[in-house]
Amino acid sequence: MKKLVTRSTLLRKVITLQRQKKLIPEEASVLIAFSGGIDSVALTLAMLELKDFFRLKRLALAHINHGIRENSENDEEFALEFAKRKGLEVFVEKFKVKEMAKDSGENLEALAREVRYRALRDIKNRKGFDLIATAHHLNDLVETIILWLVRGSGLDGLTGFDEKLDDIVRPLYWVTKEEIREFVISRKELWVEDITNYDVKYARNRIRHRVLPELKKINPDLEASVLRLRNILKEEEDFIKEQSLKALERCTKGQALRRRVLKSLHPALQRRVLSLWLGVKDMRKIEQAMHLIIRGGSMDLGEGIRLKVEGDYLYLQR
Repeated sequence: MKKLVTRSTLLRKVITLQRQKKLIPEEASVLIAFSGGIDSVALTLAMLELKDFFRLKRLALAHINHGIRENSENDEEFALEFAKRKGLEVFVEKFKVKEMAKDSGENLEALAREVRYRALRDIKNRKGFDLIATAHHLNDLVETIILWLVRGSGLDGLTGFDEKLDDIVRPLYWVTKEEIREFVISRKELWVEDITNYDVKYARNRIRHRVLPELKKINPDLEASVLRLRNILKEEEDFIKEQSLKALERCTKGQALRRRVLKSLHPALQRRVLSLWLGVKDMRKIEQAMHLIIRGGSMDLGEGIRLKVEGDYLYLQR
């Protein structure tokens, strides 16, 4: 184990995260979400090298073919070949997400993500796995936080995503994209490239290829700095959320919110209570709701959310 730690920054970070956060319990069966891209290849290689460290009972791959890109069949073939070469079970699910999005009118990216996680959980449950491991890394976290910042999120959005949420674990959470690339190249492994990752018509790609390089000119250790900021915000977010849940309980009566009680709260708690009650992170919508509480009447917040004030009560209509 010492050799692995000293030779690889990626492995050292994965080990340290596991020791501190206990992402994966001993004797766990773990299903890796495997796209064939460099991130999922790095995750798989790391989990294989650290299988004894984690004391894994079972490790396997799940490849979800969305049928979106022309070379999706090649990606599937790569996943099957990679799994065979590494002696791993692999489960493949196929979908036609483009057609599904066209029929439903849903956003293609959002639908693909929904389909992917639904399929992963279905495989996990049917095949008897305990956890799903995804290859989200530190750069993904930074991009997510910047996306929420641009959209005007509160603290909740600015904490990005967690290293573990329910049955999802992210062992590469502290690892940078550069460290992933160095690790995979050092193992002389191949991966598949998703050319859509370079299409700057997508907001995340514009952040990745245009915004982050400029920010790193100001601070070369941007990822580490954002992680420190995120950890501070997360602790404060957890405390405020605890207080907000208590405040929500005081404000709630049946299916409505009591305006008088809500207006008596500090504005910070008012926003949190409304965010929890509505299930909305967009602070613009929350501010609109706060104005409605003062003046009364009704308001359509979009996304099928309509608020109406009647006397001392605020009602939610979907």
